[in-house]
Amino acid sequence: MNAAGILNRKLGIIVSLVLALVFTFLIVNTANKKFEQVSETVEVVRATQYIPAGETITTMNTEKVEVIESMANNLATPDQIKDKTALVSIIDGQLIHEDSLDTAKPLRSGHVEVFVPVDLSSSAYALAGHSVNVHIVDRETGTAPVVLKNIRVLHCFDNQAEAISEGNGNAIAKAAAGKNEPASVGLEVPIGDAEQIVHAASNKAVYLVKSKSGW
Repeated sequence: MNAAGILNRKLGIIVSLVLALVFTFLIVNTANKKFEQVSETVEVVRATQYIPAGETITTMNTEKVEVIESMANNLATPDQIKDKTALVSIIDGQLIHEDSLDTAKPLRSGHVEVFVPVDLSSSAYALAGHSVNVHIVDRETGTAPVVLKNIRVLHCFDNQAEAISEGNGNAIAKAAAGKNEPASVGLEVPIGDAEQIVHAASNKAVYLVKSKSGW
């Protein structure tokens, strides 16, 4: 083999090595980028103790933890738990989901939450955060006296046990069309009045009238 052939062969080997190095770099770089994307983390919130439904969620009963971003779908961030209560009971060590948060305030001392069956009319479309006057319908006398005034609404659920909130656009129109129609409303009732409201609720004799816009 003459000198020119040897040189061409060496050049070919060098070019092959350079191309191999370039392709290796590109593969490694792409893999690193994908790994970085997969391993990017976000801060979410985890319960540090048992949190019963209705209790306020604070930094005293939760902690911040980091999870891979792709696994954080529907998990609550530290900002999202501010001024929120637990819609359902949360066990110690459980990551808190956005749909387990509620805007309702905790029960006041000396009160209990009584759920009453309602429809669109008898609920006054009162949602969590509203206040209502409670009437008990007496079908025998044809009267419906007010028995409680300015009672806080803590929860409002449809017939699928889904919470109804003011966040849904045109919510009343949806309710009138049979979607998001209130089926059960949780009222904060003084303990001494609970028996009367429970009895009326069992007979579907409770009618609500909004008394003011909020707490």
